[in-house]
Amino acid sequence: KNPMSAKRHEQLMTGASTGLLVCAAAIAAIAVASSLGGGGAAGELVIDGLAFPQSLRTAGATQQLMGGGTRYKYGAVKVYAVGVYLDSGGVATLKRSGKRGQALFDAVSGSRTAKTLLLRFHRSVGGKAVVDALRDALKGVSKPLVERFEAALKAVLGESVARGAQLYLTCKADSLYVSDAAAPGQTVGGKGLCLALFGVYLGKQPVSQAVKDGFEAGFAALAA
Repeated sequence: KNPMSAKRHEQLMTGASTGLLVCAAAIAAIAVASSLGGGGAAGELVIDGLAFPQSLRTAGATQQLMGGGTRYKYGAVKVYAVGVYLDSGGVATLKRSGKRGQALFDAVSGSRTAKTLLLRFHRSVGGKAVVDALRDALKGVSKPLVERFEAALKAVLGESVARGAQLYLTCKADSLYVSDAAAPGQTVGGKGLCLALFGVYLGKQPVSQAVKDGFEAGFAALAA
């Protein structure tokens, strides 16, 4: 049984999506730490009270935290914070492209280099609620592939997700690695899944504008 355990929370991820954001590169360049909750331990940055590593290694690639934000329910209840990570090759390619705005977000979502969405939960929630919300947010993915994604999430999350728990969603090429630690736990392969998953947060209608804004700010500071 998955070690996470906590009381079930009401169904997630409906309603407005706003929140505090953090930018990995900008922390060193501008004095915003106090408004974002300050820095964490050595090698960590804080997104709305939750510590995120400045870098992580998964899917055989070291990736850098670019930025992130909080996913809210009803615009008031904090559900989880998201950190967006890119590997150095992906960052270099994006910098050379000169893309900005939605063109940049689409390039990130479609990139085949390693990239990760790290979710850290502000509260205990039901595993099924998380699975259903992420599944329903995917656009343009075949039903069999969505079902495999759903099964992988269920295997990793179990019955419930504890406060402070982590969910790693790492993409490389057409493979998605799902785990609750830095090492992959479940692998789902299929064209279009990673594009759709990153589109949930970086698409034209993201579930959390704060995550998208946080990534944009972090990338802009890095590319300056």
